[in-house]
Amino acid sequence: MSELQRILVAETEGLAPGQPIPKVRWPAIAALCGPAEVAEMHERVARLRTELAAVEEWDGDTRDDIHIAIQFFRQLIALSAT
Repeated sequence: MSELQRILVAETEGLAPGQPIPKVRWPAIAALCGPAEVAEMHERVARLRTELAAVEEWDGDTRDDIHIAIQFFRQLIALSAT
C-alpha cells in the first residue's frame, strides 16, 4: 500500500461505504502529501482519463464517478502546491 493509499484509507474511517471524503478534510490530506504522493495523484488522474475514454457514452453514472475522482485528485494536487 502506498503512502497516498494509507492517507486516504485513514481519512475514510468513520464514513459510510461509498461516501466521499468531505471537502473540509481535503486541506489536511494535502498537507500530508509530499512529492511522491503528488506524483502518484498525477498518475491516478492520467489512468482515470484513460479509463474515462473507454467508458461508453451511455454509462453516465460511471462517467460521473470518474469525473468526480479526477476532480478530487486535481484539487488535492492544487492544495498540495500551496
